[in-house]
Amino acid sequence: MEKEGTGVIAEKSYGFLEMVKKAQQGDKEAMDKILELFTPDIDYLSRYIMLPREDAIQTLKTELMSIIYFKL
Repeated sequence: MEKEGTGVIAEKSYGFLEMVKKAQQGDKEAMDKILELFTPDIDYLSRYIMLPREDAIQTLKTELMSIIYFKL
């Protein structure tokens, strides 16, 4: 038997994949939304990179963008 909340997760995943596809096609707004979704994780991870915080944040954002553009 399927749990009730499973459909919500699938819908969110599908929406994210659509955003990724749009970003890959050059949609700046979609890329901004993706970066916004990952901002808390980027801020957290930037604490553990041996660079000034702003440089670490910029590096993480650049890497995320390159993964979206070139690897998916």
